Amino acid sequence: MVLVLGESGYYCVRFESTSKILERFLEYNPIFRERVEVVSGMKGKVKWVDGAMMVAQSGSGHALVMDGPEAHGGRNLGVRPMEMVLLGMGGCTQFDVVHILKKSRQDVRFCEVELTAERAESEPKVFTRIHVHFRVGGKGLTEKAVERAVALSAEKYCSASIMLGKTAEITHDFELVEME
Repeated sequence: MVLVLGESGYYCVRFESTSKILERFLEYNPIFRERVEVVSGMKGKVKWVDGAMMVAQSGSGHALVMDGPEAHGGRNLGVRPMEMVLLGMGGCTQFDVVHILKKSRQDVRFCEVELTAERAESEPKVFTRIHVHFRVGGKGLTEKAVERAVALSAEKYCSASIMLGKTAEITHDFELVEME
């Protein structure tokens, strides 16, 4: 979703998945062209909107709203930036685990990652501890395969986890859910 400033206020516009949809929107609504930019590659852009609200756009053409709590000038209308960092790590490691399980011919049908984190008390308030709990479901999944996938993600493939591991102690566990 993109929050766009128009002549009569803010408009929320949802773009499903590609920058082509955004380009088509801008083609038919040129008034917004100067307010929305498409970036490419591993780039991103974050624009301040108002108070503590920001609109972030990825290089792949996806956008989201970030905001802060009222105590810091926000209106609590979006995810906090540090929550995005944590959620990004969760998405990165979940992608890896599912990909590894599928590649090893496991019948994975469900994967959920729950994240809990602690931050330093003083500035900079970096993550100091992160716990990642996987719930993985499928038919005939083996504990060994899931354990291997989680370990490979944590130690080799998940760039976000490895980067955050420079300041935080990251722990993992998992539970298997048998599905028919």
